[in-house]
Amino acid sequence: MDYIIRPAKKEEAYELAQLVNQAGQGPGTRGLDFTYWSMAAKDGQDPYEIGQKTVEDENDPYSYNNMRVLEVDNDIAALAMCFEAWTRTAEEMAKIPTEFQVFKHLTNEIPGEFYLDSIAAKPEYRGKGYGQIMLQDCIDQAKSKNYNAVYLIAFDKNAPGVGLYEKNGFYPVRDLPNTDHPDMPYQGGKIVLYKKDL
Repeated sequence: MDYIIRPAKKEEAYELAQLVNQAGQGPGTRGLDFTYWSMAAKDGQDPYEIGQKTVEDENDPYSYNNMRVLEVDNDIAALAMCFEAWTRTAEEMAKIPTEFQVFKHLTNEIPGEFYLDSIAAKPEYRGKGYGQIMLQDCIDQAKSKNYNAVYLIAFDKNAPGVGLYEKNGFYPVRDLPNTDHPDMPYQGGKIVLYKKDL
């Protein structure tokens, strides 16, 4: 199947928010981003509208400017979002629900490094190797920008994801216990920071 990889577009923000959320979904869960956006949504507001506004904001790390998409027949099939990690201030950390701070505790240790935050494919496009393609595209971006490593976070119970990352040369550098929030994609186990040297 023919495909192209291209930068994401601002007018795709709603669909991009849905795909970003899929990256944080697990069996039977709503998705981490959907949970977070739900907390900010007003009565009756679609949480994805919150995500859409975030993606549209060019000053936000979750901006469409930090996303690339794989397109098949004019349809977005997969997405990857990468940006430079930074250390969050105490004030920034205080705005994040306690159960979800674990991710930021890990990324706080890699300021200035190239970080793959999200990678996802729509359900109907899974099993076609697009995750591998988007992962390689992220690695190529890091090389082109002269970073010496790529970092990402994965749940140790996500066997397919961990298998993909390890096959591509990622190795664990730190981990923290998973929290018991019901919307975590996996229950129990650890949340692991992985690194690939370039």
